[in-house]
Amino acid sequence: GFALFTLLNKNQTTSYSTGLAQKEVITLPDNSLVNLNELSELEFNKASWEENRLLNLKGEAFFDVEKGERFDVNTNLGTVSVLGTEFNVLARDTIFKVSCYEGLVQVSYKGKSVKLPAGTEFMLSTGKGKTTDITIAEPYWLKNMSVFKSAVFADVVKELEEQYNITVDAPSTVSVKFTGAFEHGNLDNALQSITKPLNLTYTIQNSNRVIIK
Repeated sequence: GFALFTLLNKNQTTSYSTGLAQKEVITLPDNSLVNLNELSELEFNKASWEENRLLNLKGEAFFDVEKGERFDVNTNLGTVSVLGTEFNVLARDTIFKVSCYEGLVQVSYKGKSVKLPAGTEFMLSTGKGKTTDITIAEPYWLKNMSVFKSAVFADVVKELEEQYNITVDAPSTVSVKFTGAFEHGNLDNALQSITKPLNLTYTIQNSNRVIIK
C-alpha cells in the first residue's frame, strides 16, 4: 500500500480557519510565516509545497515570505505573487486590498497585473484598481487594534462590543463619520479613542456595560 499512500499524500491539503477575535500564526514548510487574522481561511498542499508555493486565502493575512521560488496567494478576487517579502492581503466580500511592506509583489486581477514596490498598497473596489502609498510599518491588526476610515459610528461601537465582549449604549443620533483606531486590551483607552474626537463622554457601568453620550 506504499504507492497508494504517496499518491494520496499528493492531494493532502492543510487548512486553517479562525473564528471571531481569534488569530493564528502559521509556519509554512519553508519557514515562511503567515499571520492569519480573525474570520479567515487558509489552505495549501504540504506535499507539493517545495515545487509549488501556493496558498488559497479567504479573509485577511500578513505574510513574511522566505526567499525562494515563486510564492502565490490565490483569492477569489485576484492572485498575489512574490519572490520573498512581507505583505498583507485582504480579500473579504467585495474588498481586495494588497499592502506591500518589503520587497516587491505582483497583483493579478481580471486579466490585468500591477507591480507593487515596498510602501505601496493596491485596492480594488467596484472593479477599479488604485495604488496608493502606505505610511505604517506593518498592518494595524497585527498590533491588536481596530482601525476605521470614515466609518459609521454604530459600526465602530459594534466592533468595540465584539472585541471587549460588552454591551454599549450609544446615541443613535451620532452622524459624524469616525476615522481612527482603538486598541484591544485596554477598555478605557479604547473608549477615549472613539469618544474624544467626537466630543462624546462615556461611563463604564460594570464589567460588561458601557454608556456613551
